[in-house]
Amino acid sequence: MKAWILAAAAALTLTACSGKPSEAEAKQALADLMAQSASAPVVMIDGFTLTGCTPAEETDGYRCDTRGTVVMDVMGNRVPLPVDKNLRYAKVDGAWRAYVQ
Repeated sequence: MKAWILAAAAALTLTACSGKPSEAEAKQALADLMAQSASAPVVMIDGFTLTGCTPAEETDGYRCDTRGTVVMDVMGNRVPLPVDKNLRYAKVDGAWRAYVQ
């Protein structure tokens, strides 16, 4: 009986940690990726949508269709960059990260 309870508790713990990122988590991960890639701060992300998330086959995380417009501050100018890409989202050290590949 004790073994069954431990197995159930472990399964519930793993289930709570798994699952695709929320829209807010994915949006923050995209902002972090864009800021790192462009070496410029992200002002805002307009029209963000996250759809079609499926477990990544080649590695950890989820592959999701990601759309929106990332507005970046480049030398004092707001530069809109459209995003319409299938990105991989994976949890690293408790935080979601976005990857192009």
